[in-house]
Amino acid sequence: MNQYVFVLDTQGNRITSFVDNTITQDELLATAKQEYPNAAEYIYSADGDSMLDEFMKGKLYVGGQFVSAPVHELTKAEKIAEIRAYYNGRFETLDQALIRRRLANSDITDLQEQFKKINAEMITKIKAVK
Repeated sequence: MNQYVFVLDTQGNRITSFVDNTITQDELLATAKQEYPNAAEYIYSADGDSMLDEFMKGKLYVGGQFVSAPVHELTKAEKIAEIRAYYNGRFETLDQALIRRRLANSDITDLQEQFKKINAEMITKIKAVK
């Protein structure tokens, strides 16, 4: 049985927790308020282990009860950034192969074709993002 003070933001997300069984409730709350003066809420629990479990599951604490966090819908820009990040890894592989072949004065025609194919694939996926 551990006494906790949960420090929350305005949406009910846990910013941090303070746990200490050697001091009083008032001292624990004072410490939390001193360390995080801009927090929206400080929740004290004499047996905070079960509350901590709920926070660790990603739940929010709103209006005195735990609620599931809303699912984050990716924006169009975030979806495009994910696509670009995926293809950047593939382009880096081609870059390394290109450098090696150029150093060896080898033909790079197949690498150019691969680049065009991968780039066209990426553009098609980006255009499909809504």
